[in-house]
Amino acid sequence: MITRRFDRLEAKKATLAEKSLFFGFLGGGCLAALIFLALSPLRAASLPEYAWVVRVYDGDTVLLDTGDKVRYLGIDAPEVDHEGGAGDCYALQAWRRNKGLVEGRKVQLRYDEVRRDEHGRLLAYVHTPDGRCVNTVLLREGCALVFRTPKGFERFREFLDAQRNAMKGSKGLWGECRVQPAPFYLGNQRSYVFHRPSCPFGTQTARRNLVRFNSRWDALWDGYRPCRRCRP
Repeated sequence: MITRRFDRLEAKKATLAEKSLFFGFLGGGCLAALIFLALSPLRAASLPEYAWVVRVYDGDTVLLDTGDKVRYLGIDAPEVDHEGGAGDCYALQAWRRNKGLVEGRKVQLRYDEVRRDEHGRLLAYVHTPDGRCVNTVLLREGCALVFRTPKGFERFREFLDAQRNAMKGSKGLWGECRVQPAPFYLGNQRSYVFHRPSCPFGTQTARRNLVRFNSRWDALWDGYRPCRRCRP
């Protein structure tokens, strides 16, 4: 009799211990989940929505007072040579126009699916206090090209239309920059970059991704961007 009572008592203790362990684990899991949910909005809020532009590097990159560098999403301005060289055609004009639009001003940043590039810079649509999208303005005035990527971005069609209007009107770089033409050009349908026919990056493109353009105009009209190496 005593032995049976002892066995039942030990079984109850074991059951209580198992329940305590289970609810302790459950409580810890819930606590961890609550902490994660509480921190998630903070993580999202770490991307600035409004900030002051304290420096303009070139026609498509700026520094905010938050310490973040911002690359304008969906466009590519001519490169400025900060070492004193010539830089790309129309680079200084694009830089000055960008400075005039945003330097020393508070801007609004809006984001797409991809929010940072491989260099850690924010990728954003930047808006001036009067509501203008700087990305679009620079394209419309011929200060930049559309920068199309495999992942794409929401405002691609709008940006391409702005570029096409600048091309037709010979605005900015479209009227100022002359390029030695090639008999045809090779485009890569994955990277949306086009090349001169002798460029190794073009000739090595897989056949399934290769597209041929009869003119530079045709490639740019379709939203392809020039190779940085062969400069078509």
